[in-house]
Amino acid sequence: MKEEFWFKEYHHKGFYISFKKDKILKELKSKYQKIEVFYNEFWGNVLILDGLVMITEKDEFFYHEAIAHPPLFVSENPKKVLIIGGGDGGTLREVLKHNVESVDLVEIDEEVIKASEEFFPKIAAYFNDKRANIITEDGIEFLKKTDKKYDVIIVDSSEPFGPSSVLFTRKFYSLMKDSINDYGVISAQLGSYLFHKNFISEFFKDVKDLFKDSYLYTGITPTYPGGLWTYGIFSKKNSIKDSVWENNIQTKYYNELIFKGSLMSEI
Repeated sequence: MKEEFWFKEYHHKGFYISFKKDKILKELKSKYQKIEVFYNEFWGNVLILDGLVMITEKDEFFYHEAIAHPPLFVSENPKKVLIIGGGDGGTLREVLKHNVESVDLVEIDEEVIKASEEFFPKIAAYFNDKRANIITEDGIEFLKKTDKKYDVIIVDSSEPFGPSSVLFTRKFYSLMKDSINDYGVISAQLGSYLFHKNFISEFFKDVKDLFKDSYLYTGITPTYPGGLWTYGIFSKKNSIKDSVWENNIQTKYYNELIFKGSLMSEI
């Protein structure tokens, strides 16, 4: 009998997500984290960072649509966008569907970008868009020294562990607030509604007063723990609930009704 290899992502002593590794494509330890890519017959290529599922070819659009489009529609005519993280390229793809002039993507780990280019070429193709500027640097250090003002900042990070933990602090959100214009908007992934609920609640209470309007919202991602993911959206001046979504942006799943129906002030 042929030996089988399985990936397991634990979130509770009695619960884990498991994928069969039909073909192991890449395993390496970068300066910042362990990177794995394998092929699964149903989900396609799967990207793992430090033991956590980041994307699969089959369902990545659920996450990337949910994190990218809300801040772009809440902002007024966004032209300059900053993505912190997002080394797989999916959020960049969604942002570029809008009439933006420039997108700075700041990813701390160059090896994540290389892995996406090699094993997720349809997503990574957007790195070559003329409006995109790819920067391999720590997001906080970038914000400390930049004099740019952005219309939208999107924090597409992994969970608040390892190199991403500093992206879940009041200090970091204060830096972002200083780097957006008067009508700027920020969105960020915050974790599992079920497994990280206490952390999300405390984090949101700690940062929401920095902004005029702040909400939590949710979206599904089947291969993330619990299937229901939580995001935060923060606006300096614009009303989040009153945002108007254009109908000419093509998405596979996420839309205005899903967004506005999922808004929560607290959890």
